[in-house]
Amino acid sequence: MYLRSKKYFPIFIKRFETMAINKLALIRYKIIDGCLRNRMRKWTLEDLIQTVSEKLYEQEGVENGVSKRTIQGDIQIMRSDKLGYNAPIEIAERKYYYYADEEYSITKAPMTEADMNRLKEVIEMLKQFNAFQYLGDMSEMVARLEDRLYSSTGQTVSYIQFEANTLLKGLHFITPLYQAIRNKKALTITYQSFKAQQPGTSIYYPYLLKEYRNRWFLICRSKKGSNLLNLALDRMITVAECEGSPAWSIPAWPGIVITATCWV
Repeated sequence: MYLRSKKYFPIFIKRFETMAINKLALIRYKIIDGCLRNRMRKWTLEDLIQTVSEKLYEQEGVENGVSKRTIQGDIQIMRSDKLGYNAPIEIAERKYYYYADEEYSITKAPMTEADMNRLKEVIEMLKQFNAFQYLGDMSEMVARLEDRLYSSTGQTVSYIQFEANTLLKGLHFITPLYQAIRNKKALTITYQSFKAQQPGTSIYYPYLLKEYRNRWFLICRSKKGSNLLNLALDRMITVAECEGSPAWSIPAWPGIVITATCWV
């Protein structure tokens, strides 16, 4: 199959659109899972609908929220064996949803054979897209996925080793920073540089996330200045979106190229 042909390329685009829809469903399952794991609160169906809607807006920019029918369907799928979750979701007093097993989480569920087959299909699809020049930088990601998949299933030993530092601080900021860049939102960041004795809080306009020598950096501009700054994620203390901040256009600096792919 050749993706460059007019016959097959729309098929792959359609399949990726379907994957995007499935991605939102998986995000909803994870949000519901997080709610039900929080046993400090009782969760009604309305509470779940509101929380999922808010999180989807924060994480994916989905503005129309979710319906009651959607959440009910999500709960039904989580309870079933369709995705291998078999979540022990029960209802107390005919309105409060909870996990009967306090230790349960869908993130602890083992991958099913169907999951493995879907991942293999995705990896093969990504390999096909690697033929395109503008997606050539996906090679490392595809190699990571393929190696992790086959080594985790015991089909083969790992034949590739990437530099990694699981103890690196600040990695949990990647998602909110990425969303802020994508949606062009200003951020309030509390940051303590290596030389500073105390952390400081300022407003920044984020432009690009960059990995360099196994550390992550945010290329941004401070509201107080016009020069580009590199903020190390492992020196960040808090990150919060500025409410009501206007969007901005991507600026241009000599020697620095920020392309449209930074926003995808």
